[in-house]
Amino acid sequence: MTYEEDDEVARVLFVRMRERGESLSEAAARMDLAAAELTRARAVLARLRLLRAQTETSVEPAVALARSLQEGHRLLDQLVEQHVKTAALAQGYLTLPGGADGHVHVEFFPRDDPRKRLYQRMGELSELAGDEIVGMHPVATWTRESLDEGLARNELTIARGVRVRGIHAQIAFADPLLREYVGKWVRLGMEVRGAPVIATRMVIYDRHSAIIQADPGDLEAGAVLLRGGAVVKSLAALFDYCWMTASEPKDVPRSADVGALTDQQRAVLRLLATGAKDSAIARGLGVSTRTVTRVVGELTTMLGATSRFQAGVRAARLGWLD
Repeated sequence: MTYEEDDEVARVLFVRMRERGESLSEAAARMDLAAAELTRARAVLARLRLLRAQTETSVEPAVALARSLQEGHRLLDQLVEQHVKTAALAQGYLTLPGGADGHVHVEFFPRDDPRKRLYQRMGELSELAGDEIVGMHPVATWTRESLDEGLARNELTIARGVRVRGIHAQIAFADPLLREYVGKWVRLGMEVRGAPVIATRMVIYDRHSAIIQADPGDLEAGAVLLRGGAVVKSLAALFDYCWMTASEPKDVPRSADVGALTDQQRAVLRLLATGAKDSAIARGLGVSTRTVTRVVGELTTMLGATSRFQAGVRAARLGWLD
């Protein structure tokens, strides 16, 4: 039996458990499932946190989703994996009949949609927002055109008394263009903070509608719109947690761009990107190994990196090696 068939059996089994209040074994017996099928279905539901371990009764999908997101709060470095589980819950279980969240609306927007429905929908949701709009933004390639469009949209939104907040990856503040617009946003009345890690892009409107990146690891995978239900409240809770632990832009030490680097830092950075050791860099530049070690430490701090390799990757992404 394939994985898809296992998942379908698990979904049918889960529907019966919810609709009739049966345990896993009771529902499996009524459906006359073979022992092997039951074992695989149990594994699927347990992986998605939809099964209570002791009683083997069903867990509300929204509760399972919330628990998954809470674990993501504690383990940001594993948040991508948690997002995959969240997507599985949202796509396969939240809209099943008989649940409290049957009114959740899910809509998918492909990245290459020629009608630009996503941008139209974002504009509509901004116009309808009456309380707040919050967003989380990982590192991306920003253009002046897109930033100007967002600025104009947010200006109208803030003029209506709507609170607008955004969290960006701290390393993104090293982009001179983004820093320019951060200043404009703040003067406009937006609230902006930076966090070391932004696992996925999302924008939430009045804690009722959310647009999230379909795949945290692939910007080309499109976006998903969720409206109504506890799932959006859970995403808003994730934002609240990240907002509390995020920093003001002025407090992010790596907000400087490549123009702020010294000639020595630039030279060390280029050699660092080749994989050279401190001793080899020192010989090439005619300085001491201690000096190179100090400069490498400065660069990793500016880039928010935890290793030499990560510093090189982030420097390349920012165009510091061009």
